Amino acid sequence: MVDAGFFSRHDALSAEAQSLLYADGALSETQQNLRSVTSAERSAESQRVANQRKQAQRERRIDRCENSWFYGTTALQPQTWVYGGVSAKIARQKAKLEADRASAPSLQSREAALEQTIEDLKAQAQALQGAVARRRALETEAAGMFESAVASAPTPQLHSLGKSAAEWQAALGQEQALAAALVEASRGCAAARQRYYSAINALQRAHQTNQGAQFNNVLDGSEFIEHMQQGHRDQLMQQAQMEAHQAGVVLTRALQSVPPAAAARYPQLAAGIGHVVMPRLEQNGAGTAMMEIFGGDFGDAVAGMQAGGRIQRNIGVLAQCEQLTAQQEARVNALLQAVRQEAANAAATLQRIEADVLAEKRSIFAALRSRCGGVAAVAAAPVATATAVIGSDPKDHMAATAVQAAWQTRVTGRAAAASPPVATAVAPSGPPVATAVAAPAGAVATAVAA
Repeated sequence: MVDAGFFSRHDALSAEAQSLLYADGALSETQQNLRSVTSAERSAESQRVANQRKQAQRERRIDRCENSWFYGTTALQPQTWVYGGVSAKIARQKAKLEADRASAPSLQSREAALEQTIEDLKAQAQALQGAVARRRALETEAAGMFESAVASAPTPQLHSLGKSAAEWQAALGQEQALAAALVEASRGCAAARQRYYSAINALQRAHQTNQGAQFNNVLDGSEFIEHMQQGHRDQLMQQAQMEAHQAGVVLTRALQSVPPAAAARYPQLAAGIGHVVMPRLEQNGAGTAMMEIFGGDFGDAVAGMQAGGRIQRNIGVLAQCEQLTAQQEARVNALLQAVRQEAANAAATLQRIEADVLAEKRSIFAALRSRCGGVAAVAAAPVATATAVIGSDPKDHMAATAVQAAWQTRVTGRAAAASPPVATAVAPSGPPVATAVAAPAGAVATAVAA
């Protein structure tokens, strides 16, 4: 029931939540201090362990020099001759041992103090986590009471704003879905271009290999090496054909994934997105192989020149394919940019409507409060909460006190309702269709508008 007690409960929850706002910052600081102190404790432990290890090592050296006839005889220890002999070595080790023993208590006490600091920080962090959880629970309960009170007395203005918000939310979702589909289409175009680049690279390597075979033929070099080069050249030309075919397949799929709704909304931008012609590159056939095998040096020279011409023509065809693919990618990106702009506009409109919805809800809440005996939002008494924040030095303790006053915002004006999105009928022009068409040998890839 929405009455004076309801609003008193809501104000009490809000005041308590306000008094716990310090908890998030204090928790972050405490966790940072805990990490610092933990690192310092590990360093202190390493120093203590190293000190104990040094003491044991010096004790063994002293015992060995005092009780061993070999290590205790200066004549048998030449490394001690210029340092006073074994007796001087024993004296030095005993002095160092006493220094290590003297520093051991301070190392142990420092480590123990840091361990205690860690425990204190852990306890403090746990308490602050509880305060954060409590504040969130209070805010959730207060927000639920706020929504339930508003729902008990809705206004036509709130209903209209809610309907507009739902419509714009749906519109924003549609724009985001269109943008996601166009992003995938753009990536597909980029992948197709990359495959065309790979095909061109394979043909360039084939051209270099063919030149090597021709040079070997002129020098009358090894026939075996020459035939190996010719075979590798033919393999690279076939690899280029496969890469070009895959590029056409990828590009076709990418253009088919362009959403029809986006193409219908922006017919001018989508007009250039169309058919794709797959190139069929020239290959060296059986005639070239027979000429290279049985034609001697003259046959090798003629076949090499013919193969070089085919390679150059194929490179030109693939270069045109890459340029056409780049044009398709640019058109898809332009369409994507337009859709993203629409999505940004829808998001901005939705944000304004949501702000108006919140203002209307606050106005309804204030009106309900006034009808319940004119109970106003009473500022709660300041609540002081002291929390010790322990730093990296175990002797340093900082007291963190957060005093927060409860507040209640009353909205007296009502925001004007934002107009809902207006649907505009657009004559469908049909989605762009990417169609793969096999071209004759040496054909130039072209893009035809759908």
